[in-house]
Amino acid sequence: MNPARIESRLRELLEAGALAKSTSSQELVSFVAPLLDSGVLAWERSGAGEKLCVRNAETLSSFILDRFPFTELEMEAEISRRVASVGRFRNTKTLRSDTPDIVTVRGWSDMALWHKGKPVVVSEATRKHAIFSFALTPDSRYELRTSCALVENPAVLLGFERFTIQSEIPLAIFAGGRVSHRLLDWLASQTASSLHVHHFPDYDPVGLSEYARLQGRLGDRTSLHLPVNLADYFARFGNKELLRFPATRRLLAKLRSVPIPEVCAVIDLIDRHNAVLEQEALLLRLDDCQGASRPGVA
Repeated sequence: MNPARIESRLRELLEAGALAKSTSSQELVSFVAPLLDSGVLAWERSGAGEKLCVRNAETLSSFILDRFPFTELEMEAEISRRVASVGRFRNTKTLRSDTPDIVTVRGWSDMALWHKGKPVVVSEATRKHAIFSFALTPDSRYELRTSCALVENPAVLLGFERFTIQSEIPLAIFAGGRVSHRLLDWLASQTASSLHVHHFPDYDPVGLSEYARLQGRLGDRTSLHLPVNLADYFARFGNKELLRFPATRRLLAKLRSVPIPEVCAVIDLIDRHNAVLEQEALLLRLDDCQGASRPGVA
């Protein structure tokens, strides 16, 4: 059902008093079924066909107002579509959103993120406030000029220093689970030859599926973070329960046909341990023969 089209036809019906049956779609007829049942609207003969007639204009007007509080012309031009969608249809998702993405990063170099040709002082914001955020619009002037991490979960983002790899990866971007289309488009549009996106997801079917999606857009400009001791983390902290969900099993089966070496390597670990690994585990230190190891690094 297209709410905007329904609204337009209802207002036309109210103004004209009738609509030809040939121009009354099935979705419109279904929408006004309560009005037909109550006699507010009725079918009447019109030549060789029928027309939908208004029997009670006041009730029809109330019906329209109840479902479509504001017309398109009554909405303020400067408000976002998400707000307008509530005003017109009582549902934020009816109109396609134009709300900017809020991109949250942490940085340890002021040469990583640039805006309008000038470097952004991300390191100071990270030091003082732990994070830096900006609004990503379709015509955004922000650009990346170095390697970065795309981190799925907030705990790993906030604990990223424990990896001690800031010299190689001086910027971490919060993915928030599934990367938004706009953020992915922005990453794919970057032109700096030094850019490489290191993906830090959960080591489970959802995380691997997301990495495959990144690969599809970024190609060899992205890689999956695979610590050399990842198998040890699986053995010590892998979660068997999370692998038992039917949806997880179905997604895992689909991923077996994905010809990406990193995905295959993690699936091998999942099979070997019959478990998945949440990325927060990498912030824990494993003891090895040389003493306390660094958290999970490549």
